[in-house]
Amino acid sequence: MTQFANFLVAALMLVPALLIAIPVHEMGHAAAAYFQGDRSVRYFGYFTLNPRRFLDPIGVIAVFMLLTGWGRRVPVQPNRISTVRQRLVFFLGGPAANLIAAIAFGLILRAFNAIGIHPALTPIGLLATLVYAIVFLNLSVFAFNLLPIPGLDGWDVIETIFRSRNPRFFFNVSVRRREVWAGAAIVIFIGYFVGVPVLSYVMEPFFKPASLISVGQCIGYGVPRFNVLYPCLL
Repeated sequence: MTQFANFLVAALMLVPALLIAIPVHEMGHAAAAYFQGDRSVRYFGYFTLNPRRFLDPIGVIAVFMLLTGWGRRVPVQPNRISTVRQRLVFFLGGPAANLIAAIAFGLILRAFNAIGIHPALTPIGLLATLVYAIVFLNLSVFAFNLLPIPGLDGWDVIETIFRSRNPRFFFNVSVRRREVWAGAAIVIFIGYFVGVPVLSYVMEPFFKPASLISVGQCIGYGVPRFNVLYPCLL
């Protein structure tokens, strides 16, 4: 019964965590665009607390399957967000928002730990578990979206900086985006079945320092008998 309860709690805590982490990420992009002169993001409703505006079905499934995910991309006006600097600020706005949220909730988690409240199957312990899940998922979304994979912010940053030097390469990668994602998914799942945590390894350079900043230690998360993500291996 205890194992089932742990599984249920760990899985259910991901629901409110993703309802915070995914909208925070996309609103970070929207805010970066807005404060650089693109008011269309507000007109089209990207300054809202309604998570349905931001949730992508596959990205939500990824949260439960991989313990990380993504949301619907915020569209911007190319004539407003056009320079290299503006585009970099826009693409980094989402991860930056997740990091800020992780630091904010991390302060709450540190306060809980200081007074002896830890994640557990008790009413106050469940509150600590929820805060822990929110911190973790914000860190996870932050680190995952900085990976240099087409469609993620990390790749957009690289493309913004280097596209003018080799436009054909970036065009070809864009055309083959689905194949790149399929290959990445195959590598991740093969690693899962042979016991190699591929996702943890590739996220570690971004996740670990962000986690140390947020809560003073490198944390992970797991749904018992299903999946675990611990990008603190090195």
